[in-house]
Parts: sequence; structure tokens; C-alpha cells
Amino acid sequence: MANSSFRVWWLSPKMISGRHLAHPSLGVRVEASNGEVTVDTDGIRSVEPCPESVRQTRGGFFVVGPLLARFGEAVVALPGGCDIGTRPIDLYIRGLQALGAVVELRDGKVCAFAVNGKRLVGGKFHLDYPSVGATETLMMAASMADGVTTLCNVAQEPEVVDLAWFLNKSGACVEGEGSDTLVIKGRNQLHGPEFTIIPDRIEAGTFMVAAAITRSCVSMSPVIPFHLSCVIDKLSAAGCKIIETTQNTLEISALPGDIARDIRGVHVKTGPFPQFPTDLQPQIMALLMTRNGSSIVEESVFDKRMGHVRELQKLGGRIQVCGNTAFIKGQDHGSALYGTTVCATNLRGGAALILAGMAAEGITKIDGVAHIDRGYQNLDMKLCSLGANIRRLISLPVCQA
Repeated sequence: MANSSFRVWWLSPKMISGRHLAHPSLGVRVEASNGEVTVDTDGIRSVEPCPESVRQTRGGFFVVGPLLARFGEAVVALPGGCDIGTRPIDLYIRGLQALGAVVELRDGKVCAFAVNGKRLVGGKFHLDYPSVGATETLMMAASMADGVTTLCNVAQEPEVVDLAWFLNKSGACVEGEGSDTLVIKGRNQLHGPEFTIIPDRIEAGTFMVAAAITRSCVSMSPVIPFHLSCVIDKLSAAGCKIIETTQNTLEISALPGDIARDIRGVHVKTGPFPQFPTDLQPQIMALLMTRNGSSIVEESVFDKRMGHVRELQKLGGRIQVCGNTAFIKGQDHGSALYGTTVCATNLRGGAALILAGMAAEGITKIDGVAHIDRGYQNLDMKLCSLGANIRRLISLPVCQA
């Protein structure tokens, strides 16, 4: 994109170190402090980011789109991220090819360049599945392509909409955000804006489940209730009392005096927005172990997102898995959570273990917390501020599944 710098404020911070925000190996300068990030791209000197940085998170791969848009070429290592199932990049590759890129896989890297030797060109592409990462990558790539690009069956998640707003504030022309079709009119140059990103709905949802699993009351702000509609519906169906006290404040209560009876079992099925988010599936499963009755959790997004079940079973949860469906029996059917040593093998599964440990009798020790730190900033400290008893020990190696 154009030589520029931009400034971003966030309402619910995630990781803020430079290695998570950008790739220093490209020559980008990142400064972060007091809820503000400044990114200076004037010094970009390479189209190949450090492979180790790319493999730390799934999002590290998304840089392939901006690099192709700005320089007409990119060499990016295959992505990393949590082992939660098949996460192919074929949508990325075919989408970039539809925009006039030649894409090859060599030595564990994606090597791409504009076929005309200059810039990508507008085109039409239909995503077989509304992938958030592929939608965002192609949207960024198309923002500076010659001509008009139409992307169909795109992801409609709030993060996709927010990226579209950011690109438009940078001088791009993205239309249709929030629908299943995006139309992007390529621009010759973009500029650095000032922008405030939306609150992290997954972090907010995690705290909502934390309130429910400990039968407590928590008020959260800022949040965007619309982004959490399905989560609110499911927790309300389970018996929680949820009130929108102000435009951007939610209060969730599972206090005995606020609910008619204890938390009830529910049927949860994950899916693309606005369905129940897959990134909150492990957390709500932990909650459902603590109520009476039976519950069902179906995972329809990732084919291996039941890895946390084994660890939850160690804590006393009675869960039976058949394919991508989990059948959870509550306390009246033998589930009784008790502390033990468990291992976080992925980000959201690790968060679920923390929540389950907070509800369990005795002490729970969780190894592999580096996974959790990739997606939450100071989650343990925030929970402690709400009254949880959590102590971080020395850093331990990430455990293996």
C-alpha cells in the first residue's frame, strides 16, 4: 500500500508487542503504548517476512494480500496457528489467482506475483466457504488492484466489516460490507488513517461465560451487543440474566437471586456469523458441565475442535464425543469438577480450562498457557480483578497434544 503510517486505537486490547502486530523483518516500525498503536510502513524493504513470525499465528499469513497489492509480489511462509482441524489455504490461492496473480508453493512458502509484472487486476471470485481469513486477505489485495473486484459468499463477521471500514478510511472503496457480496474498486494509492477498532467479541464472550460458570455478576464495557447476539441468546436460554444497561455496556448475572433456577442445558451449534462463534465453543462447553441436565454441542466450522474435551474430562466433566458433536452430562448425571493438572493445547481450549478451573473444587494447574497468551492480553490478571484466585507460575514449554 502507499508509503504511510497509521494510528489505531483499540477498545479491547489483544497482544500489543511488535512481533504480533506486524513483521519487523519487512521493515515496518510499530510502536504501542496506552491503548494506541502506530504503524509506519515507509521503510518496508522486503516482500518476504520472517517465516518464524508468520507461523506464530494464523493471522501472520494475511500479509500476503497487502504485499501483493502494494508491490505486486510476496513470498510468505505457510501459516501456523492452533491445531483445531483442516485449515487449507486453497481459497486464498484461487482468490489471488482470480485477481491476476501467479501463485506457487515452494519449500513451505507461498510465492506469488502479479502476472503482468506490475499490479493485480480486478476480477470475480466465489468463496466455497465464507472464510474470514480468505475474505480479509482478498479484500486487502483487491483494494489496489486495477479495476473492480467482486467477492461472493464472503464472511460477514464484525471483524470483516471493521476491516472494510478501515480500508475505506485509508482511501479504498469497499462496498457491501456486512453482506455476502463485496465490491471493491481498486485505488492507485492508500494513505494512513487514524482508526478505532471494535471491541473483541470473543474476549467479551469469554468473560460472559466466566460470570455464568462462577454463578456471579459481571458488567462489561465497551461491547457491541449486536456482535454477541447469538451468545446472549444461548446464555439467556441457559438461565442467565443479561441486561444492556447502556448502549455499550452489558451486565450478565448468574447469581441465584437473579435466575429462576440453576443454569439449564442447551443445544449449541457453531457456524459463521451471525451463528454461535466457534471461538467460544470450548468455553460454553465448560459452562455446560456445571449445570443440571444434558446438553449438546455441535462443531460445524473446524473438524478437530474437540481436543479440549480430554482435558475437561480430567477435571471431572462427563462428555462423550461422536464425530464433531459432544454430549455433555451435567452435575445431576455425575459431573463434579475437581482440580488437577491439565494442558492447554490451543488458544480457546486453554481459556475453557481456566474457566473450568475457576468452577472446580481444589487447585487446577494449567500447562501450555503460551497458547492462551496469543489471544488474550493478561486474561489471568483481568479475572483476578473480578475476584478469581489465579497465580501465574514461571513460563513452561508449550505442551504437546
